[in-house]
Amino acid sequence: MKNCIITGGNSGIGKSAAFQIASKGFSVILACRNIEQAQEVCKEITLTTGNPHVFAMKVDLSLVCDVKNFIKAYTQRFDTLDVLINNAADFDLSRKTPLITSEGHEAQFATNHLAPFALVQGLLPLMQKTNDGRVINISSQGLMLYPNLTFDFDNIKGDKYYSPAKTYYQTKLAQLMFSLMLKDKLAESNISVYSVRVTNVKIDMNRYQNISPLLKYMYKVKSQFSISPDEMAKVYTELATGSKRSGFYYDEKMREVKANKFAYNKEAQQKLWALSEGFIINIIYTIG
Repeated sequence: MKNCIITGGNSGIGKSAAFQIASKGFSVILACRNIEQAQEVCKEITLTTGNPHVFAMKVDLSLVCDVKNFIKAYTQRFDTLDVLINNAADFDLSRKTPLITSEGHEAQFATNHLAPFALVQGLLPLMQKTNDGRVINISSQGLMLYPNLTFDFDNIKGDKYYSPAKTYYQTKLAQLMFSLMLKDKLAESNISVYSVRVTNVKIDMNRYQNISPLLKYMYKVKSQFSISPDEMAKVYTELATGSKRSGFYYDEKMREVKANKFAYNKEAQQKLWALSEGFIINIIYTIG
């Protein structure tokens, strides 16, 4: 049985993907901060699909040390990993100032980029044991609104200026840069690397209690032109369980699309990789 980790698999697109991938006969591991909710989702999936191999494991993706603990716990419990879907993301429009974690990182950067980077680094040895490993990182269609966006290496903590939306898209650009470099590094291996351009998807507004009435109204209008989480999750599922593809970046209709121009900047990719490695190396590489 193949193993698939989905971060943030207890809600939204991740939850829909968990149902779909479990129905394909995969063992699915939901890596979530809210372990109680994740456990309830596991029960739902098993009841619906008949697949008992659905598990919840706790991890706070904003903390690299917690990611380390998750990697260690997963490695002790499972011998291999076939698919890693880095789905979870921090996007809180009500945040007015940067949230700095106890490790000193801006929370969106830590959750949306450092955590996927650390998970890949720590779990790669298990993926190398499989015949067909797959890493699937998630980006956003919203990047199309910023065609000239570059990664600001001088404002990673948001101390020069901060916007939750701009910071979010910075992290999604970082995911594309990281994914492209990872794809190059693993080109001769058994592991494929894909990214997904998530479009407008209907969201559960109960997850966003702190946003203003205006933003709630805007989300309500936006949802009229959005697809369902189930529909978007079909792309995750196809990339995770379908035939291997030679492409890299796919939209909601499984069409290959181009990433932002800056994502292909090799020098910037290398700089981001080295920076990210510096943030995690003393934690991830000390796993015994």
